[in-house]
Amino acid sequence: MASKKKFKINFDACVSICFCAAALLIFFLDKFAIKNYDLVQNIFSAPGAKGAERAFNFSSPSDYLRLILFVLGNESFLQVLFSCAFILPFGALMEERYGSPAVAFMIAISAFVSGVLNACLVPQSLCGAASAATMLILLSSITSIAKNEIHLSSLLTLVLCLGGNLYLASGQKGLDRFAVVGVFVQLAGALAGSMAGFLTAPKTKRSASGSSSGSSQTASERLREIDEESPRKKSFWGKKTADDETTVIGSINI
Repeated sequence: MASKKKFKINFDACVSICFCAAALLIFFLDKFAIKNYDLVQNIFSAPGAKGAERAFNFSSPSDYLRLILFVLGNESFLQVLFSCAFILPFGALMEERYGSPAVAFMIAISAFVSGVLNACLVPQSLCGAASAATMLILLSSITSIAKNEIHLSSLLTLVLCLGGNLYLASGQKGLDRFAVVGVFVQLAGALAGSMAGFLTAPKTKRSASGSSSGSSQTASERLREIDEESPRKKSFWGKKTADDETTVIGSINI
């Protein structure tokens, strides 16, 4: 008797899943477990420029850590859900393409650039993973941009992400110039992270696999080869010999 196949959960995108899990954990700790300490504002938010309530302090080591850790902090449950909705699907795709260490490096670069710009330009603190989410969307579109085209779905996803970040940044006070500048600061960090990942990650992955660029077969070449071998192609029928008695119905050989 044949044994039944067992289903298992594939931990496919460790960086994206751990990132979202950490963001959710920090949010619930801040709102329910450690309410008196204000965890997000004290640790998981980037310091602002001079004049801010929590301005950047060059002599404080914790302020340097906050330039990166702010991506794990969120002020509302809607904000953390909005970020995770983009990070989980796009993060999984990018981890499959570039590898988990490369994606973690890109998120760190995006966060650091956004945090430094916020500490220099915006007189208020910054939190949220908008830079990481936008970076992953931009990185997924780079391949099509290199071919002098852009997918409409990618463009609409980017517009939706930026528009949602503007809405979340406005909060209860309405949209002001600091909220707009904060969104552009995160967009600048996303651009830096996507460019750094695009220039470094593919080379690292290829060298780790141990295959040379001349002998490796790209995904597009493999798909083209499969398409040429399809029965719907005339070239497929031309390869058949006279003594080949194989009958093809669709893609099923009888």
